[in-house]
Amino acid sequence: MTNIWEIAKLSGYSVSSVSRVLNNHPYVSDEAREKILQIVRELDYTPNLVAKELSLGNTYKVGVVIPHVRHTYFTKLINGMLDQAQRSAYNLLLLPSQYDKELEIQYLEQLRGQAFDHLIFTSRSIDLETIASYAKYGNIVCLEKVNHSQLSSVYVDRKPACREAFRWLKELDYQHLSLIFTRKDKRSSTYRMVKDAYDEVYGLEHTPVIIEGVAIEEDAYQKASKLWQHPEIDCIFSNGDDIAAGFMRAYEEAGKQLPFIMGQENMLAGRLLGLSTIDNKSYQLGQESFKQVLSEEKKTIVLKSEFIQR
Repeated sequence: MTNIWEIAKLSGYSVSSVSRVLNNHPYVSDEAREKILQIVRELDYTPNLVAKELSLGNTYKVGVVIPHVRHTYFTKLINGMLDQAQRSAYNLLLLPSQYDKELEIQYLEQLRGQAFDHLIFTSRSIDLETIASYAKYGNIVCLEKVNHSQLSSVYVDRKPACREAFRWLKELDYQHLSLIFTRKDKRSSTYRMVKDAYDEVYGLEHTPVIIEGVAIEEDAYQKASKLWQHPEIDCIFSNGDDIAAGFMRAYEEAGKQLPFIMGQENMLAGRLLGLSTIDNKSYQLGQESFKQVLSEEKKTIVLKSEFIQR
């Protein structure tokens, strides 16, 4: 394989001169530059970009730990990051985790091994102390509220909008709700937030029917039968406008009376169906988290969800 030593030998110039030409440095004579570039073209030489990155001490990659991209929240989030990355010198590296602790540890080890420069945790299964112990190897941003001096936190404060939605539903006299989640897990900031907001408004008066494992429209369609086992349900509080559409399709095809239903994420489907929804600012969250992971300052950035009544 051709290397710069071979180019130096064939051109008659030093390795340092060849290196300056390849890196477009100005302090090379026109004659030397032309001769070296001629040899480069003849040998069809391409610099080893990985080696170059390592020599500079940067990979110009940001790793993004993400459980999946099935739910609209994550797709909008990644779109925001991608658009922001295009304005920088950095590339995005998606690291699928499926909420697997061992995989999350592997990604932290890859940060330590300089596979990428910084890391964003969109969601997690491992504890914050473990994540923070790797912060000396690169910036780490968590997309949830964290109180740790070694970590930056960029998140959407969703609770006020969620609480407002529950109050509105209660005023409309909806008392028997079903809450829809991707995962029913106390480590999930979404699950904790929605459940807390519900309890603050409804108290212990009624226990909601919780359906988990719903990330896309098809999941909702397949799991709708679980709701039919609870005829008292008068409102479905879904975790996405497209997911609400999945429940609606299942009820319609089964010829069953659809409870009142609302969505989240303020998607086109929700606007067309006239669904009340919560805009969780996922795209903006992606942009802000990418900006922050490149910042030298550790800080917390908070965005606000918006309840949209239709």
